[in-house]
Amino acid sequence: MQRQVRHAVEGDLAAIAALEARAFPGLSYPYFALRQLFDVHGHHMLVTAGARGLYGYALLAGDGNGRSWLLSLAVDRTYRQQGHGRRLLDAVLSLADDRGLGAVWLSVAPDNHPALRLYQASGFCLAERRRDYLGPGQDRLVMVRAASLRSP
Repeated sequence: MQRQVRHAVEGDLAAIAALEARAFPGLSYPYFALRQLFDVHGHHMLVTAGARGLYGYALLAGDGNGRSWLLSLAVDRTYRQQGHGRRLLDAVLSLADDRGLGAVWLSVAPDNHPALRLYQASGFCLAERRRDYLGPGQDRLVMVRAASLRSP
């Protein structure tokens, strides 16, 4: 199966919104928010895709002050455990490093063990535990990966 990480295009937004809804029920970005995030941060929105369509996506937002946030990384359930998450994370971290976006922050559910393993293997460390971070009962671990020493 041919898999490719590439920049998202406007035509990917409907598939990304559908993937978000499946991956994060009740907490997904609605289409209109993805539309606006694409307009502002589309140059940092990546997808992994192949002959069967879109397998996953990642969205990075940099503030230009040495800090960026991985706002979302999602892989369709059908295509998990096939390396798509790793490829997306590696690509988005390279993008952050190449553009000098500084430390990369993210939040993850404390019980999302596959994601925690992926993030820890990529150099993310726990910064803090946040109760009700995404609303009542939606605790999150906030993690950070230090900025690369590479020059932009």
